[in-house]
Amino acid sequence: MRKSNNQIIFSASDLSNHIHCKHLTNLNYDVVQGLKEKPISNNKVLDVLRERGIDFENSFLIELETKGFSIVKIDPGEPNARQKTIDAMHHGVDYIYQARLSNDKWQGWADFLIKVATPSALGNWSYQVIDTKLSTQTRAGTILQISLYSEIIEEIQGLLPEYMHVRTPESELSYRVNDYISYLRLIKKRLDNAIIAPIATYPEPCSHCDICNWWQHCNGIRREDDHLSFIAGMGTSQIKEVKQHGITTLQAMSEIPLPIPFKPTKGSKETFTKLREQARVQNETRTAQKPIYELLELIENTGFYNLPEPSDGDIYLDFEGDPLVEPSGLEYLFGWVFQKEYHCIWVSNLEEEKAALEQFIDFVFDKRKEFAGLHIYHYAPYETIALKRMMGKYAVKENEIDILLRTKSFVDLHRVLKQSIRAGVERYSLKDLEVYHGFVREMDLRTLSKFKADFEFLLESKKFELITEEMKAIIQLYNQDDCYSTLNLHLWLEKERELLISNGKLIERPIENTAEVPDSVNAHLERITPIYDALMQDIPLDVNERNKEQQARFILANMLDWYRREQKSFWWEYFRILELETDELLDEKSTLTYLQFTGQSVPDKRSFIDTYTFPSQECELRPGNQIKNENGGSAGEIIEIDEINNFIKLKKGPSIKDTHPNTIIKFEQFSTKDKEETLIQFAEWILVNGFENGLNEYKVTRDLLLNNLPNLLQPLVDNSDLVLKSIDWASKLNNSYLPIQGPPGSGKSYTGSHMVLELIKKGKKIGITALSHKVIINLLDKVQKLAIKQSIDVSIIYKGSSNDDGDYSWEMAKNIDTLVSNIAKYQVIAGTSFMWCNEKLKKSVDYLIIDEAGQFALIDTLVVSQASKNIVFLGDHQQLKQPMKGVHPDGTDVSALEHLLEGKKTISEEKGIFLEKTYRMHPAICFFDSEMFYESRLQSVDCLEHQRVEGNTEYQGSGLFYKAVTHEGNTNFSLEEIDEIEKITIELSKGDVFWYDDKNVKRVLQDSDIKIITPYNSSVFELQKRIPNIEIGTVDKFQGQEAAVILYSLASSSPEDAPRGMDFLYSPNRFNVAVSRAKAIFIMVGSPKIFEPDCKSPEQIKLANPFCRFIELAEAK
Repeated sequence: MRKSNNQIIFSASDLSNHIHCKHLTNLNYDVVQGLKEKPISNNKVLDVLRERGIDFENSFLIELETKGFSIVKIDPGEPNARQKTIDAMHHGVDYIYQARLSNDKWQGWADFLIKVATPSALGNWSYQVIDTKLSTQTRAGTILQISLYSEIIEEIQGLLPEYMHVRTPESELSYRVNDYISYLRLIKKRLDNAIIAPIATYPEPCSHCDICNWWQHCNGIRREDDHLSFIAGMGTSQIKEVKQHGITTLQAMSEIPLPIPFKPTKGSKETFTKLREQARVQNETRTAQKPIYELLELIENTGFYNLPEPSDGDIYLDFEGDPLVEPSGLEYLFGWVFQKEYHCIWVSNLEEEKAALEQFIDFVFDKRKEFAGLHIYHYAPYETIALKRMMGKYAVKENEIDILLRTKSFVDLHRVLKQSIRAGVERYSLKDLEVYHGFVREMDLRTLSKFKADFEFLLESKKFELITEEMKAIIQLYNQDDCYSTLNLHLWLEKERELLISNGKLIERPIENTAEVPDSVNAHLERITPIYDALMQDIPLDVNERNKEQQARFILANMLDWYRREQKSFWWEYFRILELETDELLDEKSTLTYLQFTGQSVPDKRSFIDTYTFPSQECELRPGNQIKNENGGSAGEIIEIDEINNFIKLKKGPSIKDTHPNTIIKFEQFSTKDKEETLIQFAEWILVNGFENGLNEYKVTRDLLLNNLPNLLQPLVDNSDLVLKSIDWASKLNNSYLPIQGPPGSGKSYTGSHMVLELIKKGKKIGITALSHKVIINLLDKVQKLAIKQSIDVSIIYKGSSNDDGDYSWEMAKNIDTLVSNIAKYQVIAGTSFMWCNEKLKKSVDYLIIDEAGQFALIDTLVVSQASKNIVFLGDHQQLKQPMKGVHPDGTDVSALEHLLEGKKTISEEKGIFLEKTYRMHPAICFFDSEMFYESRLQSVDCLEHQRVEGNTEYQGSGLFYKAVTHEGNTNFSLEEIDEIEKITIELSKGDVFWYDDKNVKRVLQDSDIKIITPYNSSVFELQKRIPNIEIGTVDKFQGQEAAVILYSLASSSPEDAPRGMDFLYSPNRFNVAVSRAKAIFIMVGSPKIFEPDCKSPEQIKLANPFCRFIELAEAK
């Protein structure tokens, strides 16, 4: 940011600063105005990198000159550099070096512009940006920079470039401009407004504070104001709550009378009581100027009760990691203390991280031989999360880490401490607690932070030669301090425990779980290990270095233990749920909480059927599900659940008839033995026969894994009718597959049912499967209705779920043997993957139709493929995906459609069929949905332009609308948004608002024409209490449905407040499903801060971009 001729001129770095912190923009503007002096910052690392970057630019320039390209070089010292750049573009030279790109407000120097064969105002060519970077990883700032340059190029050539590029020493990376440009435009607009009409800002703490040069200045202001954020554990939502009651300082919070004199609008009184007590101890500490702490009430199974018996073999573990190192983060320093001696392993790449993981786990198990009772102590859950991630990433040491988790060998001292002690600290960080247990660090954390930031920047850039020994020594000393501090903290907690016992308290040690690995698991591992080793022989660790067959072998090898990984994750998830507070359980679909016994208990033989009510919440529980209560005990059996009237009936045996659960938890485990066996047999066959051979055995399975193009018996007929094209293609498959991508409202089921019937007419036997019975039944119903309409007899047999008592017009098979013995009589056989993986069904059908294939895992596709010669996929990977519990190696955790499309949004013409017409969305809605999620290939059919809303409402016509609602500190629901949505629904359904359908028929808009979608169950619950007459749910509930009007409540105040982070809040799949439910109008209700995310990577910008594009297109209300 600088001033020129009384005009503020911006650069891309100003955008980055504004994203990080609005107050930072104001501070920098004050510097430009001469009101403040900018803090001095020297960065020798950046200076060296700048020099290296110029050398790399020159080497690329020489390479281009050697190849004979026409190049215009712009001298940065030229006064008319901008005009010379424009002239070179008009002349159509191949490359422009150091292109000057600027307008009235923005300016910069593009390393290179490259001429491409896309017509523009310049002629039969246009230009795209190439930025040269030493880093192999593109950073968010680089994306903003080249997006900005792309936009300025559009002003010159009248065409927005389709792509922008980053040239590194190893490769050239290309980015689709439309995937990022809306985010750029929105941030530019926000920054422009912040300068044109400055708004006073306060230095609220944020993540950028850790590396900001203004930190000391801002922290001083907060100190002077005794800011509430200094209270340990007090988040923005709690600050917002207490401010409503006139409490604005830590001092004031510490003096609130008890019990708490107000009822919180969110959260419980207990939460604010704890915060008040925390503030009190902090205030006492600073008043006394000495560390003060107090012990919390002893509660069994928490705090001190979770400290195991100390052992001479105990290990104190700490990792240093960088999540931004491509491709999926890197734990670059493993550090631990064993018997008071510090050990460490440095890591700089994937191979070294894998080796370090193996070395550390081997160390632990070696010491377990001598010290059977050893535990691994760590502070906060980061270390266990990292270990799970790495074992899934590399598929190594899975059994050993599982043993450590099963035997509760990991002890999180942060959790123990928070349940035992209240200390006068501003953060319950390892460093802040050291004053209590007397540990003295050798490394100052503020000194460290600068070295650590420089080191991680170089690590991300793969500029290892610039990493100095001083950097590593300082970081290693910091890690060593953390390990010894964890040890010292443990000793202090043990000392406090002993003092309590000496004062008469009884504190039992936790019961050790000595069960390690069942014999069945050992047998499984013994069988698959040699197969895995053989498949993985000579496979590069870096996916970019593998050929097609190596990638196929890698995927297959790492699927051999896939189902067991899912099973382990089931248990990890189950124990996670058991530790949650009741309020948190409202957002867990596998639970039903706040149950209230009605007193109604009906005898049923020796059992009793009890009725409970519950508040509205979305859950997966259904009759027949196995369930547990909140303590892990049996809760009986679900007989009936009514989510409209909010009651559930549980059948309970005599032993638990008087036990009334507050929460029930879904506890369902399905045997995957048949699936595992089918997969292992295929892997064994591959080891003998290889992937490429002339055999038909496993042909479709091999083609899928190799990602070969579909194999046909004869050429396709050129046909614009996509239903007829689908039938033609399917009928010509030669032991191969056909993907049919069906975007929202594109007639996927219509296409599928017509294709199935035509194949039956040709004498083919058809199999149908999907992730859920509901989807299978839906397709069967469409096939049968079409057959009746065409007067064709179709014989169908379906193996439904064990508790399915539905009245269907087709045959039902209760078990696999009944089905197999009668299979010759039927033209259509249907069931889930648990049926189709059975060896008795091998080669049983000509075609297997997989419906909703975007939710059908690749591994399940492989195991069911043995049943059929050909496979047809009906689905859309751009909509909801199959939920997976486990952490799996890359490439094994995707659907078959995702695997086949290799990161593309739509399927190519040579690989499958894209259903390009939607029969649902008004063109204005379809334009946005198509541009963001379908590469602008999806179009509305004629007549959908008639769909609109008219009458006495501000939401007139059709298309996208945005209602901004300002709020702060809300996480999973917003009362402010609920107030607004209630107003909108009353306005729309009051009787003088009308809905015109696709035939232009007019009628009164009713409650049934409106649906409300929101990301979180807590928000669903609150909305249902206020608006009971309109259907409300999360995105998952509404896939496959539609309505004239869709309202979408975002609930969270900002990306930082979102409970499941940016990946969930901005999920393009979920946003796509939400928007595409709307026929005429889509109304988003949300906080403006949702559109100002602090994106730290290109992936995060790409996530946020559709929301930013929405704001550009939507009509603001």
